[in-house]
Amino acid sequence: MLRARPPLLFTAAYGAGLATGLLRFNDPLIVLGIIGAAAALRARPFTTLLAAALILGSTSAEIAWLHESVSCTSTLPSGRIQLLVRLVDPADPQGGRLDLQPLRAGCHGTVVGRWPAGQTGMAGTVFNVAAKWVPRAGVAGRPSGTLVVTRAERVATEATLGERVRGSLTQTSKSLYGARAPLVDALILGRRGGIDRTLQDRFAQSGLVHLLSISGFHVGVITAWIFLLCRLFRGSRTRALAIAAAVSVIYVAFLGWPAPATRASALAVLVAISRIRQRRVEANALLSATCLCVLLVDPWAVMDLGGWLSVAALWGATTFTRWTDRALGPSVGWRTLGSSLGATLATAPITAAALGTVAPVGILLNFGAIPLAAVTVPGVFASLLLFPLWPMLGHSLAGGAGLGLHLLEILATLGSGLPGGHIIAAAGLRSAVPWISVFLLSLWAIGPLNTLPEAVRRWSWSAVASIWVGLLWSSAPASADSHSKLALHFLDVGQGDGAVLRTPEGRWVLIDAGPKTDRSDAGRRVVVPFLLRAGARRLSIVFVSHAHADHLGGVPSVLDRFPTQAVIEPGEPVPDPLYYGFLDGLASEAIPWYAGRLGQRFILDSVSFTILHPDRQWSGWGEDVNEDSLVLLIQYREFEVLFAGDAGFPAERAMRNRIRPVDLLKVGHHGSRGSSGDEWLNSLRPQVAVISVGQNNYGHPAPETLARLKHRRVEVWRTDQDGSVTVTTDGRTMSIRSRGREMTYDVQDNSVNSKP
Repeated sequence: MLRARPPLLFTAAYGAGLATGLLRFNDPLIVLGIIGAAAALRARPFTTLLAAALILGSTSAEIAWLHESVSCTSTLPSGRIQLLVRLVDPADPQGGRLDLQPLRAGCHGTVVGRWPAGQTGMAGTVFNVAAKWVPRAGVAGRPSGTLVVTRAERVATEATLGERVRGSLTQTSKSLYGARAPLVDALILGRRGGIDRTLQDRFAQSGLVHLLSISGFHVGVITAWIFLLCRLFRGSRTRALAIAAAVSVIYVAFLGWPAPATRASALAVLVAISRIRQRRVEANALLSATCLCVLLVDPWAVMDLGGWLSVAALWGATTFTRWTDRALGPSVGWRTLGSSLGATLATAPITAAALGTVAPVGILLNFGAIPLAAVTVPGVFASLLLFPLWPMLGHSLAGGAGLGLHLLEILATLGSGLPGGHIIAAAGLRSAVPWISVFLLSLWAIGPLNTLPEAVRRWSWSAVASIWVGLLWSSAPASADSHSKLALHFLDVGQGDGAVLRTPEGRWVLIDAGPKTDRSDAGRRVVVPFLLRAGARRLSIVFVSHAHADHLGGVPSVLDRFPTQAVIEPGEPVPDPLYYGFLDGLASEAIPWYAGRLGQRFILDSVSFTILHPDRQWSGWGEDVNEDSLVLLIQYREFEVLFAGDAGFPAERAMRNRIRPVDLLKVGHHGSRGSSGDEWLNSLRPQVAVISVGQNNYGHPAPETLARLKHRRVEVWRTDQDGSVTVTTDGRTMSIRSRGREMTYDVQDNSVNSKP
């Protein structure tokens, strides 16, 4: 273990310097301080080496930013442009996303494009296009964006060998695999955009999503099969190792050096060198060396979630497998259990924090999925490569590989449907804490000197503690949601508004999605995990009350995750980059957009949505964005609820002849003193008011507003005190539930029954 520390620490120091540089935390004084401290303290050589690694990482980050400053994602002008582009991927007749390389634009690199339907082309084809460049900030502020192509005119074809091969593989996969061609493209070429969203969700919820991407597992399988084939044809062990490692490097270069595949390729090369030279290398030292190779090839990989998951999975798998080999024996079954358990536990804190989801069921499913994929992946490869040379054999191999793909889909479907098989929570550190605890307890149980009885004893104590925690957790109130009723969820998004409605027939509507700041995105952190937990697959309508960040900020993250049929918002131009970026995002994703106006009515299943404000003749346009808010009346049988957005006294006066009594009021502007006036409340006469609010410096909700509600005996629920508030109704009664309390109201006679 001591021998493993120098490479581990060197890679960690280099990665730390790289990350701080890419995140713009660098300061020349810090670098000078490190150099000065090392010199003044006359540090030992290894300490000096760590300081050098930190400085090298920081320098590499500055070079990466300089390189990024002249990339096309940084220099293309925002708005409508005309330029020559080269297809990096083949263009599908249905259109969609693909990579494009701008030509003669004074920049380098590729950009993500949205290609129009009906215009096809092979990789390498050059088009003269009319497009709109929609910029946005990526990870760590790295420039990104989408080139939305509206018109394309073919100019020439300049395909490289790699592009011709890529195009040929794409056409062959369509011929051999038909509807499963997108799945084949994901396995072989790393393109997941064509896979049905439902199928992707099933693989994610079953813990098998790693099979849908070019991961270290895929490269390892291919490398192992090349080695076995070389040995089968009587190649020497040394030659077989060298050929297998070379093929893995060529394949990963063909893919464009994705971080997980690059790490696996580097591992294949280092393992081949160590075996050829008959050197035994400690596993953790080897892993750190491969990570360093990845960072040298692509500095931005330090920010790549897939890369971190790949490293964590490999480290967890090798750590737990070493223990199962020692304590249980080196059989295939025990090794599969150890690697699957270790990979799942090591990646669980990362997926919980970044994605809000963990799939423990994958530990069991991997017993079938890994051997199946180990046979299916090379079968797919062989069918694609042999079909042009020997069509009959290619079809035969495709038949067998297609059966393997079908069985993987069945496994994913079964796994995603198992109760408790996947756990979804709000993305963030809080969701990661339980999984960090589980992982640390597991490492404690399988300590390097622990025997099987000692490990069982420690796991038993951990299980008892977990049961008690689970019992305490289960005593918390459950959701009152029911699929036979209308359900309305006011989510605790902090200082902002975010609500989700599910119709009795199971369709979903979003009304705002909370705030987004530099450090937090309520859409990604709260709304998306909630919808995933509830089983939502798509959104029928997204209402955006107005363009302020505490309502609009989280919406793009939700739209990125869920297909959406329509977006409705006030539609009045607001000079705010957030708003223009939101509109550009709608255009880049081809999501229908409508400007909401007084009198517009939408009926979804048996639920009616009526816009009461703004009016086309509204005299206050542009004076205060809050007063331009969409005010939405939702009706289901006798139940009525009003969403007031951030409308205040001026908008309330404009609507005085349009409103009538409702059962539930979503209080305007988080309960500010300038909203929910006396005349407004006298006309609405709500039984219940919900205030969506978080910690703030604005004084929300104002004492005056709370006093007006209390004077009219309106029951108030607040997301800052009650947490998320769930309302369910059959149209005649409504039940409201949050943490700690539950109440049921009769919609017709305004009576109220309280439950303890």
